[in-house]
Amino acid sequence: MSKYEPEKYWQERLSRDFSLVGVGSLGLGIGYNQWLYKARIRALTKLLKKNRINAQGKRVLDIGVGNGFYVDYWKRKGAKSITGIDITEKSVSVLMTKYPAYEFMKADISSEELALEGTFDIITAFDVLFHIVDEDKFEQAISNIRRLSHHETRVLISDSFLRSLRPTRFHQNQNYRTLKRYQGVLKEEGIEMVELVPIFYFMTTPSDMAAVKSKFFRWMLPNTRALILKGLSLSKRLPLFSRSMDFLIGHALGFLFYFIDGIILKNAKDGPSEKLLFAKIKE
Repeated sequence: MSKYEPEKYWQERLSRDFSLVGVGSLGLGIGYNQWLYKARIRALTKLLKKNRINAQGKRVLDIGVGNGFYVDYWKRKGAKSITGIDITEKSVSVLMTKYPAYEFMKADISSEELALEGTFDIITAFDVLFHIVDEDKFEQAISNIRRLSHHETRVLISDSFLRSLRPTRFHQNQNYRTLKRYQGVLKEEGIEMVELVPIFYFMTTPSDMAAVKSKFFRWMLPNTRALILKGLSLSKRLPLFSRSMDFLIGHALGFLFYFIDGIILKNAKDGPSEKLLFAKIKE
């Protein structure tokens, strides 16, 4: 396996596919990824409402803006300005054309020489920080987030926030950190965690089984994942209309597990995969 080079990896990936597949879960298809992102929006909207975070008239910084999925969301919420940064030229060039009213720049949040100046009211790092595999760069990223914050800034981060490190091999371009690790680095930078909510339950690969108390669910989770992958692989073996079938089967499975997750997450305070963290600057 070749060395992971973030800029090259994501430039090539987004150049091949600028859809939700390019920034989301490879191998799951566009139909299923659409439902994964609906689940992300569901969790985000719920958290914003609960914590009375209003984006109206606010300055938003989207770290790792990718294909710009969240730009429309913040636009609908009435954000005054949206700034998106990404390590790829592909992302920046496409989004500058698509959203001329907003600002996009090629930048690395983990760089000691980050050229971005000013402060923002809402800073997001969705599915970004676990792709920073170097620990020093991870700490620098959090330091940069703090520098770009003021005393009322709201910080939103999605990651797995593991209860304990799992004894399995991670992907080359991913480094899932523990909740304790996050809390330690955030505290050093004067950032206080307010709330942590699960985004998914059955929809994605379980990375934090320690968060699952039910023995039945602990048995079901890996089997559910196998069912999803088997269903999606079925469409690829069909001789005709494989692309259409890939979308339809992915869409159907996505809808099913989005619905199931919605029921479970109404009461669940933790989950086995990605979670959404809300933090604020300490007074």
